[in-house]
Amino acid sequence: MLTDRQQDILNYITEFRAENGCSPSIPEMQRHFGIRSPNGIVGHLQALEAKGVIRRGERGSRQIDLAGPMHELRLPVADLPLFGTIPAGSPQEIVQQRPDACVSVDEKTLGFKPGNGCFALRVRGESMRDAGILDGDLVVAEPAANPRSNQIVVALIDGESTLKRLVRVNNSWFLRAENPDFPELLPRADLRIQGIVRTVIRQVQ
Repeated sequence: MLTDRQQDILNYITEFRAENGCSPSIPEMQRHFGIRSPNGIVGHLQALEAKGVIRRGERGSRQIDLAGPMHELRLPVADLPLFGTIPAGSPQEIVQQRPDACVSVDEKTLGFKPGNGCFALRVRGESMRDAGILDGDLVVAEPAANPRSNQIVVALIDGESTLKRLVRVNNSWFLRAENPDFPELLPRADLRIQGIVRTVIRQVQ
């Protein structure tokens, strides 16, 4: 049986995960409950873990998972950093969300086991419409040292980020939209590939 304070902390963790896609950090819990010392929160988390309602990872204060009767049936879940929005239109700077924003997605939905450096971005714009990537979608990207022609990539072109298809013609690299209303993008000076898109996630309203 949980104490009132333990139940309050468990409710906060549950609500935070539903709203943000990941668990709150210890400092966030301290601020929410007005507890000065991180040890006060850690003690409650240890008690919740001992009572079998949460599980804590070995690294990172956000590695808190809810446990329960169906826990063993859950699919493996990946927590991916969410780095704001990526223009699927004219290149722009990525709108940075708070640095600790993240999204949790089960690996079956992703279709692969994400490694270090994988990240998520919210799509803004319609330039990749004909590739099935729409405004408001989430894309999950994976860093790659040697991207290939025809892959959809998160690219930094002349200092600004965009989402496009990488194309190579006659030893020249450029970016192509998947919407005839948008032009091809040729770098004036610099083209860097920040990640290759592996998965698109759409929320149905």
